[in-house]
Amino acid sequence: MSGVAGQFHGAERIGGLETERSRWLAIAVFSVLGVTLFRIICLAFDRTDLFVDEAQYWLWSREMAFGAYSKPPLIGWVIRLTTWLMGGEGTFDVRLAAPILHAMTAAAMFYLGRMIYDARIGALAAIIYITLPGVSLSSLLISTDTPMLLFIVVSLILWRKLSAIRTEGGPLALMLAIGLGFAVGLGFLSKYAMAFLFPFVPLAAYLDRDWRVRWSHALLAGAVATLVVAPNLWWNYAHDFATARHTVSIAHWNAAGLNIGSALGFFGAQAGVVGPFVFIAMLMALRDMRTPTVRSLCALSIPLLLLMTAQALISRAFANWAVGAYAAGLLLATPWLAARPHWLRASLILNTVVAIILPLLTIFGTELRLPNGDLALKRYLGRSALVSTAIADARRLDAHVLVASDRSFLAEMFYQLRDDHHIVPRAWNEGAEPPSSHYALLYPLQPGETANALLLSRADSLPACMKDEPPQAEWAATAGFMERATVGLWKIPASCLEGANHGP
Repeated sequence: MSGVAGQFHGAERIGGLETERSRWLAIAVFSVLGVTLFRIICLAFDRTDLFVDEAQYWLWSREMAFGAYSKPPLIGWVIRLTTWLMGGEGTFDVRLAAPILHAMTAAAMFYLGRMIYDARIGALAAIIYITLPGVSLSSLLISTDTPMLLFIVVSLILWRKLSAIRTEGGPLALMLAIGLGFAVGLGFLSKYAMAFLFPFVPLAAYLDRDWRVRWSHALLAGAVATLVVAPNLWWNYAHDFATARHTVSIAHWNAAGLNIGSALGFFGAQAGVVGPFVFIAMLMALRDMRTPTVRSLCALSIPLLLLMTAQALISRAFANWAVGAYAAGLLLATPWLAARPHWLRASLILNTVVAIILPLLTIFGTELRLPNGDLALKRYLGRSALVSTAIADARRLDAHVLVASDRSFLAEMFYQLRDDHHIVPRAWNEGAEPPSSHYALLYPLQPGETANALLLSRADSLPACMKDEPPQAEWAATAGFMERATVGLWKIPASCLEGANHGP
């Protein structure tokens, strides 16, 4: 009788666990889908222009090449998919993948959190992730960080699964190793920063046996990842390693020194990326280094954060350069927050408020000005109007080629002239070697195109050979990224073309 009672209570306990798991899964799904739907609706009414990087990624979506000047190509492939599915190339179509990819990453965070802890921590990790300030901002813009984060989390899931069956092997292990290779390769094709994280995986495996896999499986995954990225490596080789040279140049290693202010600024900016409560929780969780789980998650997050801080110390680093650390870092912070309801509640409230305000700003806040008089969203406004004016004047002046050297102008020119058969956009490189942008690399002004060409430039940024040339058209930039600057169109004299590099 007691055996029957024991079985009954055991079944009751299992049933209770299943109910609890289902409840947390429902909470996570409802939260992630609700936030994502809100972002997509706001995106449909977004009044900002494509940022210069977004417009450049859109161009890559038309090229569908295996590489590009400054980043790997996958972001262009993603945009091509959404514009094809939506049947258009408006700002909504270009950006649509951003909130969807973040929703997929939140789902993956739930799965990884449940694998390492339980359904409650997995659900909280998903909800915290989808409301992070950095995620809220990057859901409004299409960026390379977004797909990279998804593939980082998927890679960690597959690595963990592979570790769980390391003693068994068989077809399932081979499939997981191949899947891991594809995830790592696609992450690398999203952003090269993917490469910064995985040198720390062996350290995590050393600290926690739950991250250990067979050497044969690791080598197979590495081989598959290499095959996935091989076309991009070939593209770089064929284009004189343009992407590698650009990556080195933006790191500013040639101007290395000790900049404590830059390092402190970068480290402090991380609290803006994930929210102050999450960032503090991640650091506070390090006090419990006795457990293998904390030690391994620390190995997969803190070294990358410190590496980027060191980069900021000797040169410079942008706040988003350490985002790869937060796939594991979030799973450090979540249990710490879950054990402290007041901290968890404060974090979710603050980050949710930010998640609501940011999309609404793109609709209702485009005229909002800061105390210094600048538009709050000036980086994302004014570019479309400025280039539209330039194109209209170029047509009036019967120009067949519109040229620029400023990447902000070039990105918008190529976007607006995408289906124009009368005016061709071209890049003015002024003899720079290597070429100064993707446009200068692949779309330079050619000698035979100069007869009816006009240069779009700021009046105070003209090439030296054109300082005495009168403008063909001139106007003041309207509200936005270049407000009140004098901009115009100039004919390009033959003397300028003699010293300029017109590409291959």
